Amino acid sequence: MAGAKVSRSKWRTGGLIAASAFLRRKNDCERNASKRLLTALRRAHPHLPLVVVEDGLASNGPHVRLLKELDMGFVLGAKPGDHKALFAWVDELESAPRSPGAKPGVERWETTDADGVEHRFRWSNGAPLNDSHPDLEVNFLEYWERRPNGRKNRRFSWVTDLRIDRWNAMRLMRAGRVRWRIENETFNTLKNQGCEFEHNFGHGEKNLATVFACLMMLAFGIDQLQATCCPLFRAALARKRRPTYFWEDFRSMFATFLLPDWDTFYRALAFGHEAPVPVPFDTF
Repeated sequence: MAGAKVSRSKWRTGGLIAASAFLRRKNDCERNASKRLLTALRRAHPHLPLVVVEDGLASNGPHVRLLKELDMGFVLGAKPGDHKALFAWVDELESAPRSPGAKPGVERWETTDADGVEHRFRWSNGAPLNDSHPDLEVNFLEYWERRPNGRKNRRFSWVTDLRIDRWNAMRLMRAGRVRWRIENETFNTLKNQGCEFEHNFGHGEKNLATVFACLMMLAFGIDQLQATCCPLFRAALARKRRPTYFWEDFRSMFATFLLPDWDTFYRALAFGHEAPVPVPFDTF
């Protein structure tokens, strides 16, 4: 690790802390990166309505203030362990007596869909984010999901600047949960399903690793476009069942055959090499 002054003995006895500090200085951190990204995004699109969906790392006072300054809506994860004061405030408000006819400070709603899944919501508008920023108000949403046949129950919670009511609670819940789907179907796919896109702790003096990362993301974008728009690509991917199998056959076809065009290539992957038969390499 060039430039990191960490001895072998320190690696064994706490040197990982020093190495981590070095790597953070070299690559910055997720919070600073998101600040740069959101600021640049607003500068490029000053009038575009945006709602930012992020995980629990983003539900802190400075980041929420930044989103408000940039005029961006948000739905941010908020876990009970990280927001004890917020959850305690909501519990206390819900249990507090209120005068007859007054609107409840905390509301609940339950519904069961056609598949038998039970959805339970609890929300409060105008809640303080935490003890450190009691003047920073957010809207709090908590959700429980119970599936039939004894399957695993789930619980989620978020803070948002969008006012919550019975008519949009379900939509806000979907928005909050779709973040994991995007993350899983993008980063997990890149890392574990054939692309081998691993985490990198340095970009090098000439940015070769960054170039490779950009090329990987460009190729992944093309694959996503084909998966959306090309029936033959989807048929080939479905036939191989797993993306890793698909990319193994993809590479082996290039190493074994001379393919006249992409149509022939994807048909061979989707329907077998007999219909049509790829053209073998001509060694003459």
